Amino acid sequence: MDIGITNTDLTAKFEYLKCYWKYIDDETPILLFCEVDLENERYATRMTEIFSDRRAVPVIEGGYEFIGDAPVPPVDEINQYDEFFAMLIPKEEFEEVYHSSIYLREITFPG
Repeated sequence: MDIGITNTDLTAKFEYLKCYWKYIDDETPILLFCEVDLENERYATRMTEIFSDRRAVPVIEGGYEFIGDAPVPPVDEINQYDEFFAMLIPKEEFEEVYHSSIYLREITFPG
């Protein structure tokens, strides 16, 4: 199974995550793409949600520096829960998804 990339650059400001979320319903995203600020307690600065119909919807928090109200856990912590599977991805993959309206890659939960 492809587990993504590892963050070996200790000087990096951001980390990019792809996180699968087991299907709940059509209103809940099944994939989350996050840009995580490593210098500011791991808060997400940008995020895109992918839904079962492949819609890619950027999360917009008007006027706020961060997305969400809690830091994003590291991949190994996220992967402790059965309903999630996360991996590190390259910035280029994040940017491609963030600027798209449709997600054409695999959306099936790994495993």
